[in-house]
Amino acid sequence: MMRALKVFLASCIVLFLLLSTVSTVFAVPANPGSITIETCKVFQNIFETGDVLFVASHNVSYISEPSESASETFELAVYDTDGTTFLFDRPLNYYQYSIHSIYLDADAAASVTWGSEYRVRVMGNPIYFPLIEDTTMDTMILSASSSWIEGDMAASRVLLHGYCLSLATTLESALNKTLTIDTTEGTKLNSVGRTYFLAAIPYLDYAIPELFQVAISNVYGEDVPYGGAYEDATKIEIMLGAKIASAFTGIGEIFHLSGETAAFLWMAFIAVTIASIVFLSTGNTTVALVLSVPVLILGSYIGAIPLALIFVLATIIVIYLGYHIWLRGQ
Repeated sequence: MMRALKVFLASCIVLFLLLSTVSTVFAVPANPGSITIETCKVFQNIFETGDVLFVASHNVSYISEPSESASETFELAVYDTDGTTFLFDRPLNYYQYSIHSIYLDADAAASVTWGSEYRVRVMGNPIYFPLIEDTTMDTMILSASSSWIEGDMAASRVLLHGYCLSLATTLESALNKTLTIDTTEGTKLNSVGRTYFLAAIPYLDYAIPELFQVAISNVYGEDVPYGGAYEDATKIEIMLGAKIASAFTGIGEIFHLSGETAAFLWMAFIAVTIASIVFLSTGNTTVALVLSVPVLILGSYIGAIPLALIFVLATIIVIYLGYHIWLRGQ
């Protein structure tokens, strides 16, 4: 009886620690006051022949910005013409009015149908936000006549140069900062503008050095765009279906938790229960831990448990098992 009580108390402590951890992972920021995608142009042949560059301006407006970085909570994404088939995305750099881009090298751009009415969105990360048009996301439909900018490398770079200066003017007004400077060679981006535009379009100074007041020589490698394939493929609604995801969301609302947190607690409770039953039946802590691991892996597979947390728990278990085996060998 005393052993059972100790195991129960230990299980409760473990579950409390897991809840504390996941509450941090799934902290839900407030919805933005407004969210808009202002402009979007698509250029070709900027860094290499056959590449494609989406350049957009957007405004994720907050009076008080969330403690989480914009790269955690919002992204720029491109969807197919049906509006539901995901194509590409990249996390944002900043809240408020800003600029951003998605770059596809020639190999990746081969899948792009030039001139299509793709949907470009600035949107909340689904981990944090339910996606609601004009509340947590905003969509622009690309126009074949005005959004897609054709030209060889020289012409495309000239057109992108002008577009960047136009965006800089709007950005200056929105941020109340000076991003450009007039020189004898024309208007250029100053050091502040350089920071914003290189964050939005990496290696832009390599393609259009004359856009910048200060030229800095850098060694460039291949820019690998963020795809988010694993995260998109392991969402609860994809792995278990929309009805089950909706059920977790409903349960979470009862306790003022997100649907992801509710799913996590469900999987954690199963893992702790299995470990407790095995330990009470065998008295073997090692076996109890090992038999609970498949549940945690399953939870990660269906999107209920963050992969980072699985790595932390796996490390703890490995250290414990190594320590346990070492003690037994003494």
